Amino acid sequence: MNAELIDPQAVLRLRTVCKLDHARAANLCGLTVAQVRELEDGGYSQFASRELKVQAALRFACALSGAQPNGMPVVNVFRSHAGSEGLGLQMPHVNFETPPAPKQKFPDSPEFFKLLLIFVVMVFLLVAVAMPLLYTLPSPPPKLS
Repeated sequence: MNAELIDPQAVLRLRTVCKLDHARAANLCGLTVAQVRELEDGGYSQFASRELKVQAALRFACALSGAQPNGMPVVNVFRSHAGSEGLGLQMPHVNFETPPAPKQKFPDSPEFFKLLLIFVVMVFLLVAVAMPLLYTLPSPPPKLS
């Protein structure tokens, strides 16, 4: 196994998609911040051997993307010919600038509909119940003085 198997861009994309900084990703994987940075940048100074760097990349990918039943990570962070053949899970493109959410002109809320229902019921009671009762009652007898 050679450490050239590790794809630094895939490691960076995985960390970015998970919205983690270097310290939090290192904490989740049991690595140091310098080791996580080296997985993204390349090099071998933070690991005792190339095999340990491959194991760290495997642990990093399994911790952030989950593991399949065979023990391999869901997201591939290793270079292989499988990506060119359409095999494996490809990471989505990371867009660092998110457009602002469009504002709604008239936001409807449940409170608005509750008040509207209360208003409609009150108008119904006034028009359909109270008005006919008031106009159908007999007029009071005249007062004699």
